Amino acid sequence: MKDQLFTIIVADDEVELRDAVCGMIRWEELGFRLVGSADNGLDALQLVEQLQPDLLLTDIQMPFITGTALARQVRELQPLIQVAFLSGYDDFEYAQSAIESDVIAYLLKPISLAELTQALRDIHKKMEGRFRAFAPKETTGDLSLAVSTLLLDPFPWPVSEAGRRLLLENCGMLFTEPFELMVLCLSVDSAQVLPQNAAQIVDNVLRRSYSCSSFVSGPRILSLLVSENGFERLDDTLDELYYVAKRLLNAECTLGISRRFDRLERCGAACREAVDAARLADGPGVQHISRLQAAEMPLHDERYQAAQFDRLLFSGDRKELESFLSSALGTSANEMAVMQLLVAAQGVLRSTLGDAECLRLLTRFGLTDPLRAGLDPAVFRSRVYGLCLAGQDRLSQNKQAGMSLLVDRTLRIIETRYMDEELSLNSVSEELHVSPNYLSANMKKYAGDTFINLLIQKRMEAAKALIQMKTLKIGEVAQRCGYSDQHYFSFCFKKYYGVSPAKMRRGEEGAV
Repeated sequence: MKDQLFTIIVADDEVELRDAVCGMIRWEELGFRLVGSADNGLDALQLVEQLQPDLLLTDIQMPFITGTALARQVRELQPLIQVAFLSGYDDFEYAQSAIESDVIAYLLKPISLAELTQALRDIHKKMEGRFRAFAPKETTGDLSLAVSTLLLDPFPWPVSEAGRRLLLENCGMLFTEPFELMVLCLSVDSAQVLPQNAAQIVDNVLRRSYSCSSFVSGPRILSLLVSENGFERLDDTLDELYYVAKRLLNAECTLGISRRFDRLERCGAACREAVDAARLADGPGVQHISRLQAAEMPLHDERYQAAQFDRLLFSGDRKELESFLSSALGTSANEMAVMQLLVAAQGVLRSTLGDAECLRLLTRFGLTDPLRAGLDPAVFRSRVYGLCLAGQDRLSQNKQAGMSLLVDRTLRIIETRYMDEELSLNSVSEELHVSPNYLSANMKKYAGDTFINLLIQKRMEAAKALIQMKTLKIGEVAQRCGYSDQHYFSFCFKKYYGVSPAKMRRGEEGAV
């Protein structure tokens, strides 16, 4: 880690100061690599989403988005990003805002080159220290044997729940009833076998929030997490873990997450789900097995079989799916079992293809209201069988088109709701039940650009069409395109097209 450079973005609306900071600092000698600069908060936010820097050095008072608001928003994109304020406002109000924003440094203007250089040295030491807290230490003995046995043993253990709990207590996992457990699989994007102490990296991050124990299995780290208070803040922890592991292991990582279970005897099933989630992920980042499906299923003994069906429907081998369906929809299958399979298939199709496409498939097979259709049991089974195969074909077509299904849904949201001023990466990620960091990574990979840039592109295209119609005032155009501030809209429009809205309306758009 010590040989790696921390990346940095500088944001300041004072052109001379920004150019001096960017051009005169010997960044690499101080352990940094300058990757971008911005003259306003909006551009800085776009750059952070695009470049994912380790450090943001920003002024507090900037156009469109203040430094303190920017600090809050960039941390939702990247939880471990460090923020340093460089500002001429030295009164208590701004200093207090910096403290509340948990900045790594608060630097006052005017500042000399020597002072800034020393401040960056200090910042670099602090950042190294924070990563050092997550780094593995040399240990004696291995307390993960009990956990590895619980997760990897494919056969039912003739051990009671109390016996399993005692095994976990012996390796430091203490918890009371009621509890929930999950399993995490961290897989590195390489063929390397991880050192045994790499599991400490995961434990050092997770143990701040959960009782956990991790161990290395080849190129994977498997972790058992137990919580007495639920996993509501798990996404933030996982984003942090991804960032820490990527840097300390010096490799791209995929984090697969199982569903929640409430019995220790389900550890093996949870482990298989976590490995499946990591294997089925579209690329580096965080993937929950439940996000490959419509929604959480109730906890029961057949839960792993249900997860296997969803996996096969989403991205499994055709022959495997046919074999599964032949078994599940055999002549011995009662109407309730067939209905449960239909509901599961419908959930996957709705969550990935959307309501309209799912309805078209259901209509094609006469399954829009199977309870009232009075279908013969054999006909009912046959139609569900056909729906599942057709659904897999449709999902495969989407994947072959190079488009992540999650991204496809996000693009539809941008297309239909771009006029909503509150639409943002954070609001959409919350609606789709994924973290902003995960959605951002998928947008860049499959849509070719960041969420913010794609939203701005759609708004600007709509704005240009309205401007050229010449029937609305500029302020009305701004409102219809998601901007309540006409000045802000004009700034964005001119930045995008090179001319102001008024000049474009007069036909002075040049080559645009």
